[in-house]
Amino acid sequence: MSYTKIKLEYNYGPKNRFYRIVLIKDNPDLFKLGVALGTVLGATFSHCFLFRVKNNISYVMASFMETQYGQYRYLGNYNLSDLPDKFIFEYDTGDGWEFDCRKYKEKVEVESTKDIILIEGKGQGIWEDNIYTLNALFAGEIDPDSTYEDEENGICKPWNFDIDKYGDFDKPLNIEAENKLLDDNFQRNYKELNEMEKAYIKNI
Repeated sequence: MSYTKIKLEYNYGPKNRFYRIVLIKDNPDLFKLGVALGTVLGATFSHCFLFRVKNNISYVMASFMETQYGQYRYLGNYNLSDLPDKFIFEYDTGDGWEFDCRKYKEKVEVESTKDIILIEGKGQGIWEDNIYTLNALFAGEIDPDSTYEDEENGICKPWNFDIDKYGDFDKPLNIEAENKLLDDNFQRNYKELNEMEKAYIKNI
């Protein structure tokens, strides 16, 4: 099976501190691609996602299309092949989990039928509703061995990951274990989100 290799790197952290290198099967539409990338980053999809490219063009979910902007494109109408070699994937546009993405030109042949395969990465994943704490950790404002929480000042542990101390974000990923769960998680997320997207489109 032919796969496209993509590297995603968190835009606001130290280089190679939070990234994923993945293989994406075939030429999925950008909705399916967004679910795949969000899944490998550990998102729970309690927020929207989009893609941005040069010239301020954004490929967005249906909920963004209620307000028509000239630079918005509905992502279900476009495919991975429509994206340039460099683009941005953003999850939770309120917090702004932005990832610089690089699409490699050479295809990779793999004996697999999975939609997404993780081949390398660092960083535990997206901390839902908690980007401030992770950025504070990256900036050295939080002791990695600390376990305290100060919700009044926005310092708290993520609710979608089970951690003891903040430095657990940097624990090495078990790539084999991640891949065992990844495809099932993606299929479940895609089915649920696709049904929600279609229902939303039908009602607008």
